[in-house]
Amino acid sequence: METIAKADTLVAAAGSRAYNDNTILTERRRSRIRRELSVWALRIGALAVFVFSWSFVTGQGIVDPTLVSTPGDVGTSFIKELGDGTFWVDVTATFSGAMAGLVSGAILGILAGVIFARVEVLHVAARPFLTLMNSLPRPALAPIFILWFGLGFGPKALVAFSVVFFVLMTSTIGALQGIDHDIKQLTKSLGMTAKQRFFKIELPSALPSIVGGLRLGAVYSVLGAVVSEMVGAYTGLGQRLVVVTNNFHVSETFAILLAMGLLSMVLDLSISGLQKLVTKWTR
Repeated sequence: METIAKADTLVAAAGSRAYNDNTILTERRRSRIRRELSVWALRIGALAVFVFSWSFVTGQGIVDPTLVSTPGDVGTSFIKELGDGTFWVDVTATFSGAMAGLVSGAILGILAGVIFARVEVLHVAARPFLTLMNSLPRPALAPIFILWFGLGFGPKALVAFSVVFFVLMTSTIGALQGIDHDIKQLTKSLGMTAKQRFFKIELPSALPSIVGGLRLGAVYSVLGAVVSEMVGAYTGLGQRLVVVTNNFHVSETFAILLAMGLLSMVLDLSISGLQKLVTKWTR
């Protein structure tokens, strides 16, 4: 009888633990759903307030609609742009230049960051030159690149590269140099080689910061490509923006700005997914 009673007690305890675990998981799921709903409610609410305020100030004559257009006109212009074949040619030109700058700048920036983080003497020697090059305004570089490579693909990719390279190099150096000194000493005491220490300790620890820098670089790559196109290009959203602005087509100007923002958001969301995977892998 005692054995049966103990067995019943164990079964009841196991059932209670399972019930508690299921309850905790359910509460976490509900909490996550409530949080997501709250976030989307705030986003939609903020957008609605912005559009309503914009419509109100233009409709009441507080602000001249010829200067800022109206939400309805901007929406109409954006839809027209989506149906225009030349618009997609410009989107492709800007996106290809931004992606070329992003990929090449990220690869070389990360490599340079790793080298400078591991060879401190080299980093100290190169620091003044790196600071000087990074301080150069990108719009000032665009005419030089156009002079060298013409009004095609090259200048926009190079301007985007010049931005992304320094963002990724700086984030990589900071991430690798920010690893706890005690961890480094522990790996040395365990007899790990420099290669093992880098791939098993340093790189996984630095990856979240590097991917975070990549998100920032993705946005800046679009900015760099657009700046180059505004200075001079055959195609691209930047050149399209200059044309419609010079012709005082305000609604089309805002429609193109909206397209640029959405393009940056797409890149940011793509890399954000990569950041989540990296964060799970490094935990």
